[in-house]
Amino acid sequence: MIIFKFIPLFAFILAAFWGLHQSGHFPDKLNDIIFGLRLPSGAEWAPTWGGMITLIGLITLYIEIFKSTRTSSISIVDHTLSTIVFVAFLVSWIVFPWTAGEKGDSTFLLLTIMSFIDVIAGFTITIAAARRDFGLGSN
Repeated sequence: MIIFKFIPLFAFILAAFWGLHQSGHFPDKLNDIIFGLRLPSGAEWAPTWGGMITLIGLITLYIEIFKSTRTSSISIVDHTLSTIVFVAFLVSWIVFPWTAGEKGDSTFLLLTIMSFIDVIAGFTITIAAARRDFGLGSN
């Protein structure tokens, strides 16, 4: 479990997305409906794979922001690796056509933006926490 302390979880999402592309599942099946659920309002909720991956990305973003509240040497490694993962997301989105899907799906772009928010929030929260811990800037 210690591996999850310093390896960004978005790296696993990027690897899973790439692996599912290699196996022929993504991006072609991103708009496929997973299941249907009738809500009490009578409306039908039919989530797609792309929507579920985006939801997983949001949960991952929450966990990553929570991890960034640490002020240890491990957090420096985590932030550095998060930056590398963000660059990998960005380069993949710019270079590889499969990241946009055949119909211009935005799932991968949203994951890229979440990875960017992880990097920015990680550095910002860590700096703010370190300033508080060391009593700097107390005006």
